[in-house]
Amino acid sequence: MSTSLIANRYAKAMLKITESDPSLANKAADFFTCCEALFTLDDSKRILKNPTMPPDLKLALLTYASDQSTEVESERKIFQSFSAKVIDAGRTQYIPQIAEGFKQMLADKRGLATAITITSEPMSETLKADLGKSLEKVFSKKITLRNEVDKSLLGGVVVKVGNYTIDLSLKSRLNSVADFAQR
Repeated sequence: MSTSLIANRYAKAMLKITESDPSLANKAADFFTCCEALFTLDDSKRILKNPTMPPDLKLALLTYASDQSTEVESERKIFQSFSAKVIDAGRTQYIPQIAEGFKQMLADKRGLATAITITSEPMSETLKADLGKSLEKVFSKKITLRNEVDKSLLGGVVVKVGNYTIDLSLKSRLNSVADFAQR
């Protein structure tokens, strides 16, 4: 089974658990952020990814993440129970993908999306605002814009929203002309 299918199953399960309580859903996002942070540390990453490591050690790490994300005991129990299920199934190595999937599903449910714009130079605030408004109309979602600079682009813009990519870069247009000319 592919990583994304596995991760999506767990992400959907957490979304179903938290869907009736927006505050709990926010805490779940915090929990997953803490879990992702564990994967940035070499020792905890090695423990969580290694199937031969003791489940108790893995649970202790994920319990730490749940303790950091909420002070409410009932919420902690939900996250610890979820962690135990992931550990019992031998799926701890998928936690970063589960976290990403959960956050994306939660954003979709709330009508939010992040658009990544890639340009050769930083975008002006005016241009960001105008592009954001246009993208909100196209995608019918509240868009948060994040600009990344890629000096290899000659000009134009590449916009990524979820699974969609809009490539209006000069580089892709020149490649299209070259492909057409070769026919």
